[in-house]
Amino acid sequence: MREMILNHASLLAPGSDRHSISTWLKDVAVGMSHLVSEGVVPASLRTAKSLSDTRCLADYTYYDACMDLRGLNHREEYRFLMRLAAKYPLLGDVGEEVRGRFLACQELKLADRDGEPLVLCAIDDGIAVGFPSTPTWDCDRLSVDFEELLPDEAIEQTSEEIDQLTRSSHAYGICDRHRDRIRVPTDPATLWEKRNELFPGLIFGPGVQENLRRCVTRLSTIAGKLLDLDRSAQDWRKTGGPAPSWRTKVTPEGERVMNSPKLRAARQFRSHLGSSELFEWHARFGNSGRIHLRWEPTSREVEIGYIGNHLPLE
Repeated sequence: MREMILNHASLLAPGSDRHSISTWLKDVAVGMSHLVSEGVVPASLRTAKSLSDTRCLADYTYYDACMDLRGLNHREEYRFLMRLAAKYPLLGDVGEEVRGRFLACQELKLADRDGEPLVLCAIDDGIAVGFPSTPTWDCDRLSVDFEELLPDEAIEQTSEEIDQLTRSSHAYGICDRHRDRIRVPTDPATLWEKRNELFPGLIFGPGVQENLRRCVTRLSTIAGKLLDLDRSAQDWRKTGGPAPSWRTKVTPEGERVMNSPKLRAARQFRSHLGSSELFEWHARFGNSGRIHLRWEPTSREVEIGYIGNHLPLE
């Protein structure tokens, strides 16, 4: 299940005071409560520091702000925050696969410690929670730019869109996207059977049916990414242009892969017409997952050829 992860970098705001921080926190607590009640996340908050060590001002912590809510008689919000299960340190109880990938990544825009929660959101489908202290943080979707050390020791720069809640109103957009996800069947056979109904803008190569069966534990995350690709493909059919305007990060393979006959061959899959085609472009999902795709500018068709773990790099 997805988790709320505290975005420590958003908590420090030049010129803010205790009143503005407690006002933000009260509003954010309402949004967090809505996500929990709608079944999007469990009642927990993962943090990189303990709440009593998480500073909002030089002499004022996140925990202090929670206490102020009680003093200001915002008891419902105070009780909700105090009842959240605390998950600290940041990587406590995460799976080894997620931990391994996390340790190979580094956020590009923030200092290491501040950027760590956002990297974890990007690779494990978390929801960043914080304050609308700057325009960067005042939105319900956030782009996280980071570098990743790949298995072949190359460093890849990438970007992932994540959900972010810094105002109670942001919860509604996140819940809408969650509902889009959960309408997708959770078993691979039904998902494959209903693929044209669920993702009318996409075409699927025959090998994807078996790919989905092997990814049964990650279907929710895959569904979210396919929905983004589907909306991109549908927009392209309406607006035209040389290529889709992607709603999620889609990148081509690097020069080293494309110059290697062996690695190129590993990215060739059977198309819906039965021919073997190169599916050079890819989108990420979750921890080390890839969706390989191709598109035809003439017909404006976007075809998915492979869904699964990262393809070989050597």
